Amino acid sequence: MREVTIFWKRHRLRQLSIGPLLDIVQTAVFLGYVERNPKIVRIMLRVECLPGMDPYDLNELDDMEVDEILADPTPLDDSWMIILRQQHPLTMLSARVGKATIRPGSRLDAEGLHYIVRGSPISIRIIVNGARMMLRPDRISASGVSPEDLSGNRLLSDRQMIVLQAAHAAGWYDIPRRITLGDLARELELGRSTVSEHLVRAEAALIDQFLNGDPSFMDEDMVNGD
Repeated sequence: MREVTIFWKRHRLRQLSIGPLLDIVQTAVFLGYVERNPKIVRIMLRVECLPGMDPYDLNELDDMEVDEILADPTPLDDSWMIILRQQHPLTMLSARVGKATIRPGSRLDAEGLHYIVRGSPISIRIIVNGARMMLRPDRISASGVSPEDLSGNRLLSDRQMIVLQAAHAAGWYDIPRRITLGDLARELELGRSTVSEHLVRAEAALIDQFLNGDPSFMDEDMVNGD
């Protein structure tokens, strides 16, 4: 498995269809997928908006629509937690290419857009070529992903494990759910956005491990393809 970071400087992003995003959002961090298939991509983002703006202003852009706001800013945290429906060509290309995902932690910051792709070499090559066709990146950096990066104690942080265990015990994953995000946050004495971020990062790490990482997560028939 390989990992590639595709980077564009912030001012150059104005040449793309997402250029107006820079007039709405100061920072954005990709936390994970809510839904992902070749027709629909819904993602969870932590965003900090520019003064006078809010996430619903993103609905004015052609390639995105806010589905839900999970958490509003607080006196201690200026960020919003949102679920965003994405239809940008690069996003949809990534969804159509097998064995490739966008890694949580990909972000838009003061420097620019850091688009981190993880997957097989062939899948990554397709996505990188698609990115180059839209706007040549300022920088592309590649690295391997070692087994240690995907297994053992480094899979989840201590805090992520605490939040995940508490959510499971409280019925967060029951159908129907037995606890709301707000009540879970109060039990943990954490902010709603903090709990949401820990849960999404933990879930993304576990799903990534199951699909692309350590075969011990699967039974023998799945590993052998029987």
